[in-house]
Amino acid sequence: MNSPTRQASVNAHYLDKVMNVAEQMSVEVIVDILDVRGLKLVSKGTLVTRALREKLIAHKLMRPFESSVRVSGGVDSKAVALVAERLADISAPIAGLLRGVQGGGPPPLQMIGQLEFGNAMALMLTASDKAGGPSLEHAVLVSLLSICMAKTLRLNEQEQVVAGLAGLLHDIGELYVDPRYLALGKRLLPHEWAHVVVHPRTGQMLIDQLESFPAAVGRAVAEHHERFDGTGYPRQAGGQQISAPGQAVAVAEMIAGLLLKDHPLERAELALKIVPGEQAPALLAAVSGALRLCQENGATPEPARWQGGESVPALYARISAILKLGERLLDGPAAKSERTCKLLHATMDRVRKIRRAFVSTGLDAYLQPMAFGASADQRLLFEKEVASRELQWRLRDIARDLALQADSPDEKMVLASLINLLDNDDGLVEPSKRLAPAALHHFSPQTAADRQLLRA
Repeated sequence: MNSPTRQASVNAHYLDKVMNVAEQMSVEVIVDILDVRGLKLVSKGTLVTRALREKLIAHKLMRPFESSVRVSGGVDSKAVALVAERLADISAPIAGLLRGVQGGGPPPLQMIGQLEFGNAMALMLTASDKAGGPSLEHAVLVSLLSICMAKTLRLNEQEQVVAGLAGLLHDIGELYVDPRYLALGKRLLPHEWAHVVVHPRTGQMLIDQLESFPAAVGRAVAEHHERFDGTGYPRQAGGQQISAPGQAVAVAEMIAGLLLKDHPLERAELALKIVPGEQAPALLAAVSGALRLCQENGATPEPARWQGGESVPALYARISAILKLGERLLDGPAAKSERTCKLLHATMDRVRKIRRAFVSTGLDAYLQPMAFGASADQRLLFEKEVASRELQWRLRDIARDLALQADSPDEKMVLASLINLLDNDDGLVEPSKRLAPAALHHFSPQTAADRQLLRA
């Protein structure tokens, strides 16, 4: 992946998205674009067209391309506020969270409409919007929820603004990722995550260079996939290593995708609690409080929809097989490497938490023949679906992390079978397309900077 700013090179993936915007609205060059020798490539006032693409790609620039252009009629604070208001109107759970939140400063809907950002971020948000899909809606929802979570943590008004801005901009780093790895519905194999896992840090770099925001905004963007127990990415930061706005954005990002499904708050509450310690207790309480508020207001949930997937007995059998394989690896040649041994112990600790969560959520009841049978009510089926799917996701998270942290070719070879078993939920990926041990020899993050980031 090209560095977004470090050598003033233009990232091809981002440039293609800007070209897409330029075909739909005016994107203007606002300062002369010069190469590193001072040679003028594009004059101020020129409208960006695809004819400029090769010229921009072929040269290193005196200043970042992102700060040299401006979109007219793109996403601004007014557009963000309108999306936020629409989300609150169409979603009772979101409205419930907004009603239930307490804390100083303006209410979330008012605050989000007051967020300010410059030309570069406006073009990035516009590029996300014009790329299709719910990218802008997701960014606005995460921003709105981040403000709610910041208020729950009793952060001051400035820190609430930091959380709101970070929530809005949390995924801009994805604009610099090869779109093949972000295609809707694409299931990434563990080793493919290397192309995506650096996007929080990419977003931080962009914000720090292109905006005059407090450094806390970029930091919170970099932390939006971290978890309180240290199992997130890209740095595996945990506890107070994560800034308070970063904690707010991390929880907001985690539950945003659940709030537009059936039984949204119940899904969010279970997802946040399923593995104790993943998120700050105060933020879990905020979601539980909103759930109670909706129930008190008489909201009637839709019937739960069972979505299939790996059966509960198969999930438990896989968890057991993973633990047995891990113990076998620890008893074998892998134990000779202190680093590999430490990595395996950390992985097994996480899988044991998954096994404990399997029992604590009541899934073990379904291991008995004909458990519940036809008498299972909608609530039980819903909890079964959500809990099993969340545990499947956690196992895939561990597979991804293990693949990213595997260092030497020998270590990658040793861990290949364990990574595949962690990632293999009910054969959703054909065995022939899984990560073969030999393929691990060729897997590595794309740049030296990325490798250093993943090891930090």
